[in-house]
Amino acid sequence: MPEYAVLDRVTIKTEIMPCLSIAKRGFSSIFDLVEVINAILYKLRSGCQWRLLPIGHLFSGEGPGWKTVFCHFRKWSIKD
Repeated sequence: MPEYAVLDRVTIKTEIMPCLSIAKRGFSSIFDLVEVINAILYKLRSGCQWRLLPIGHLFSGEGPGWKTVFCHFRKWSIKD
């Protein structure tokens, strides 16, 4: 498991992703949602500011900006 990872991929896919809304049509994320969830969990665990997320360490390859991670968090937290 990488240094900044909070949970492993299998746990996120089996336990967390079934509870979240994922686009069925229209816009689909170009970033791996498992890594987005891991970034959200890292932020909640560490208490850092959204702007200070270590994007380079949390994402493999080119990562999104902090606003993308925040928008996913906001969308999922508003969901019923």
